[in-house]
Amino acid sequence: MPSTCLWLVSPWITDVDILNNTAGTFPDLNRFGRRHIRLAEILVTLAAAGSTVVIGTTSDSHNSTFLHRVRSLARDLGVTDRVSIVVDVSGRLHSKALTGDGFAVSGSMNITYNGINVREEQVELRIDEEYVSRARMDAYDRFGGSINGLR
Repeated sequence: MPSTCLWLVSPWITDVDILNNTAGTFPDLNRFGRRHIRLAEILVTLAAAGSTVVIGTTSDSHNSTFLHRVRSLARDLGVTDRVSIVVDVSGRLHSKALTGDGFAVSGSMNITYNGINVREEQVELRIDEEYVSRARMDAYDRFGGSINGLR
């Protein structure tokens, strides 16, 4: 069961390859073909499975292609009501996090090809209930979404 709400926060986001599904190991993703599956496809598939997906990012032009792809896929799968894109126009957003029901990943890594494959970055996975609860509340306060079924 996917998280009730998933927050992805990064000032720069690219539609990077996330999963290798060339063997068809992930049947829910087979609609995209047996190939490497990209971030936008994963997020919208989670929304189709019932998650609320919140993307917090900046207005940097680097994000345009990714955000367009997310919106297009959300329309195609009929889940625009479950995908929210929040653009921070203040220019101050620099945090990077992926937060769900039982986990919070944070650190210095941007969700870009270089951030994942080239640069030396640090990320931390936290699963302790108190930390995750606080991270979810912080994400909700800043970007919206849903907590405990409330939107």
